[in-house]
Amino acid sequence: MNSYKVTYILNGEEHYDHITERTEKAAQKRVKGIYKDAEITDTELTSTDVNATKEQERETLEKIKAMVAELGPQSYLKTAFEGVYEVAEMNIDEDAAYSFPGRVNILEEQLREMGSKYNAARSDVEVLRSQLDHAQEQADALKKQQLPVWLHSAVYGLASEELATSKARMEQAAETMAYYAEAPQDIAFAEAVKGYRAAKERREVCEQIVKGLEALTEE
Repeated sequence: MNSYKVTYILNGEEHYDHITERTEKAAQKRVKGIYKDAEITDTELTSTDVNATKEQERETLEKIKAMVAELGPQSYLKTAFEGVYEVAEMNIDEDAAYSFPGRVNILEEQLREMGSKYNAARSDVEVLRSQLDHAQEQADALKKQQLPVWLHSAVYGLASEELATSKARMEQAAETMAYYAEAPQDIAFAEAVKGYRAAKERREVCEQIVKGLEALTEE
């Protein structure tokens, strides 16, 4: 494409525009298309190898589409141009310099990246599934370890009853120790001390059993 400085008279005043076109005649025609009443007085070639405007790019692309379409549905050129028009339109709209092979390479790279992400996600899913299976196995094992309701109730009742008995024995032993406090050398005092200690240990064991069974009930 060439760049032309087109000078013209409009409404009695001199003006000029820089027009990008293939030929001098085409540049003059474009000016006349913009200013119908303009009188062109001079056309000067200012530079060559100029990039076309976006409008000219679009016009040329539409002409190419029409020419290829006229070749028929089984045209070799039509098949070869599949996807190329879209890349050209992207270049015009985005001021880019994509090529069809370049776009293919980008898409292939994106597909590879998506494949890597998919494989990583699939690996994560397999790890999570393994963890869930392990957790389920542990849950099943815990269920097997839990006491049946009837056995839980029976053990809880026995432990509670034994706890009350131990407390009563401690109270009885404490009364005996108080009674013989002034005669600690008496056999009865010594036996009361032994009985108190044994009842206390028994009480602590029963309390642990009762608390453990109550905790299972809360879960």
